Amino acid sequence: MKILVCSDGSIRAWKALDFAGILAKATGGDITILGIAEKQSDAVPKILQQGQRSLEQKDISTKLIMKHGEPLAEIVSRTKQDQYDIVITGVERRAGHGFYLRSAKIYSIIETISPPLLMVPEFRPEIKHILLCSGGGTYIDNAVKFTGPLARAFGASVTILNILAEPPAMHARLVSLEEDVRALLNSNCALSKNLKNAQSTIEQSGVEANIRIRHGIVINQILQEASESNCDLIVAGSYPVPDPWRDYVIGNVTRKIINRADRPVLIIRSDKKPVSLTRRLRQAMTQFGPAKN
Repeated sequence: MKILVCSDGSIRAWKALDFAGILAKATGGDITILGIAEKQSDAVPKILQQGQRSLEQKDISTKLIMKHGEPLAEIVSRTKQDQYDIVITGVERRAGHGFYLRSAKIYSIIETISPPLLMVPEFRPEIKHILLCSGGGTYIDNAVKFTGPLARAFGASVTILNILAEPPAMHARLVSLEEDVRALLNSNCALSKNLKNAQSTIEQSGVEANIRIRHGIVINQILQEASESNCDLIVAGSYPVPDPWRDYVIGNVTRKIINRADRPVLIIRSDKKPVSLTRRLRQAMTQFGPAKN
């Protein structure tokens, strides 16, 4: 695995570097440290050289590249010059109004680069349990395919989490299905088929995978599940292009996870185009009907 760690030499960046070391050890990967200083400074290279030596002492192949300039531009340029399997960055946690604020640069990176982006607000010494957030659709397929081998490398189990939002009163059938999760998963609905397909794909990597369904406000339930299960990594999907209109109408769960999670978050982009709002609403009305072949 080729790992790119973006660092400015700060404490938060050290957490990302430490996590990259764990990932490299588990996957037999090598690390490129992309040191970025917005201004000329002797301090940042020295700090990152220390990090490089620390990784090399653990027998991890490590290369250091120093750049001066705007971070987003340098990261995008680097990922275009070379292919990486994953990009890792530290993120700053600042308490505010009950959640953690993230730099707008993080959103720009997610929307711009192709490789999966791993954000590390807090260091986790090992990865034993991965929480994969699924909306029940196929846009998460890339994340599912990436998660299986990753979990196998760590020897971790995977929980595929789907949240059923509060249904309209007219959907009495949905409520009855929701009361019996087993009946839902054994049904022929599209949600059931997609979740079981994801489970099967992960299990083909030799990884234990289970499906967990919760009910309520999506972001609250994701964070509650992450806390209760003490997961070490949250995985979520992201559409390949910004879509402010849909974000405004439906809400961007991925963005909320990034804002509020207190553990590493891995965002993997979909190669499927965003579904139109009209089609999303139509699918929501028929989601629990029979799946089309």
